[in-house]
Amino acid sequence: MLSRLADSLYWLSRYLERTDALVRSLHVNYALSLDRGEYHTQSWRQLALMFSTADSSSIEQLANDPQEVVQHLIYDSANDNAIRAMVTKARENARGAQDHITKEVWERVNHLYHLINNPLLRQRMRRNDTMAVLDELGKELIMYNGMTDNTMPRNMGWNFMTLGKFTERCLITLEFADQHFEGAGYDLTHSLDVLYWRNLLLSLSGYELHLKTYRSSQYNQNVADQIIFNKQFTRSTGYCVDRIGFYLQKIIHVNHSEETTSLLKLYGRLYSKIEYAGIDIVREKGIHAYLRELKNDLLHFNNQLSQLFFSYA
Repeated sequence: MLSRLADSLYWLSRYLERTDALVRSLHVNYALSLDRGEYHTQSWRQLALMFSTADSSSIEQLANDPQEVVQHLIYDSANDNAIRAMVTKARENARGAQDHITKEVWERVNHLYHLINNPLLRQRMRRNDTMAVLDELGKELIMYNGMTDNTMPRNMGWNFMTLGKFTERCLITLEFADQHFEGAGYDLTHSLDVLYWRNLLLSLSGYELHLKTYRSSQYNQNVADQIIFNKQFTRSTGYCVDRIGFYLQKIIHVNHSEETTSLLKLYGRLYSKIEYAGIDIVREKGIHAYLRELKNDLLHFNNQLSQLFFSYA
C-alpha cells in the first residue's frame, strides 16, 4: 500500500474516533447540565480544555454557558478540533483513499459531512433542540462505525484504519482521565462521590460496567483501575494498547525491516507499563505522572510509526 493511502486511512479513523468521543461527551455534559448539579460547570471546563484551542479566559467564559460551548465545539472555524472541522478533514482523507474503502463507508462519511454543514441543523440548535441534534450526530457516527466494521475487507487498509482508531481512543481516554483526576487532586487514597465520576464514565460509555464490576466505595481507585487496566472495558488503555499491538503485528508482518523491529520495541515498553503494573504501582508513581508517562510513550510510538510508514514524515 502507498504511504499516502495508509496515512489517509489512519487519519480518517482518528478524526472520526475523536468526533465520536466529542459528540458523546457533549451529549453527556448537556444532559447532566440540565439538573444543575454540583459538578456541571467543572465538566464543561474540562471538555473545553481538551477540545478547544481558545485561550484560558475564553474557556472560563464558555464553561458557564452550555449552549455557547456546544456551538463552539461543533461549529467554530477557529477551533481545529470542532466537529465540523474534523468531519471535513475526515472526508478529505476518505476522498483521497476512496478506492480503498467500501462504497458504504464513503456514503456514511459523505452523509455525515453534509449533515454537519446543513444550516438547518444549526438553526435547530439555536431553537433549543440541542439534545436532538446531538442524538442525530451520535447515531450517524454509530452507523459509520457499524458500516465500517461490517463492510470493510480485512486487508492492509483495515489494519491502518483500526490502528488509528485505537491510538486515538487511547489518547482520549488518557486525557479525559487526567482532566478528571486533576479535579480530584490526583488523590487515590480518598474518594469523591460517584456523581463526580459519572461524567467521565458516561463519556467513555463505562458507567454501567463500573456499577456492575466495582462494589467498594473507593471510587477514585476503582475508576483508575477501570480506565487503565480493565480489559473488559473497550475504552481502557489496556484494551486499546492490546488492539494496537494486534494490528501493528499484522502491518509489520508484510513490512518487516530493521526499523520495524525498533518500533516493536517502543510498543513493547508501552505494553509492559500496563500489562505488568497494577493499582499499587499507580499509587506509588502518582496517577498524574503515570498517565502522563503512558501518553508520552504513546505519542512517541505514534511519531515513530508516522516516520516509518507515512509519506509526510
